[in-house]
Amino acid sequence: MKPIHIILCGAVMLPLSAHAQFIVNDPVAVAQSAVQHAIELAEYVEMVSNQVEQINLLTSQLEQVTAYTDAFGDPSSLLKIAGADQVIGQLKLPSSGQLLGDLQKSSSGAASLTNTSGGVYRPVESINFNGVEIPRHEELYRKYGAVEDTETNYRTVQEESADRIKALKENIADTTSALQSATTDAEVQKLQGTLASQNAQLAALQGEVENAALQVLVQDALNRNNAEKQEEARREKNAAEWGVINKDLDRMLTIPGRDAR
Repeated sequence: MKPIHIILCGAVMLPLSAHAQFIVNDPVAVAQSAVQHAIELAEYVEMVSNQVEQINLLTSQLEQVTAYTDAFGDPSSLLKIAGADQVIGQLKLPSSGQLLGDLQKSSSGAASLTNTSGGVYRPVESINFNGVEIPRHEELYRKYGAVEDTETNYRTVQEESADRIKALKENIADTTSALQSATTDAEVQKLQGTLASQNAQLAALQGEVENAALQVLVQDALNRNNAEKQEEARREKNAAEWGVINKDLDRMLTIPGRDAR
């Protein structure tokens, strides 16, 4: 019989230090934490990428605006057009001169009798018989006064418009020179707007002068028409009176009882 050897394993108890700690690791928790961290990191990278893309887009847009401003000028400068206030102020000024109807109403035969047009003509002399002055019918001279008043109105309009027209022509010349040396599209548009306004004002002033001159021609034509009308009426009256006279003369020369035979 073989001898049985009994091996006793004794546990050696070693004393633990007071600073020793037990570290317990949970593999599942560690894995979940790593996955969550990876997700957050991916989201952060995506956010940064989007921001970089937006910054690049804004930079590109800013470069485009800068390039447009360099090529065409600052569009905000169109809000303030040099000379526009002056043009607007001139356009708001009242028109020179009077309307033909008003001139006709205010025309005076008495004033026409003494009017010399600045010494060019002689005044109409009064009628005297044996030292007795016979007054003229002033109403007959109103039509002449109307022509003279429209001519005076024309000179007034012409004189008042002359300085404004001269100044406008000088402004148009300056604007045209500036337009030729403009370097941006915005500046060109601004100057073109100013030039168009100046030309419109010049045309309006010249139109006022032309209208005043036409009033003189119209009134003169009316006077000529009235003179012909009065002459036609005189001829018709003379013909009618001559006819009545002839009838009366025939009756006077007719022998009584001649028709009966």
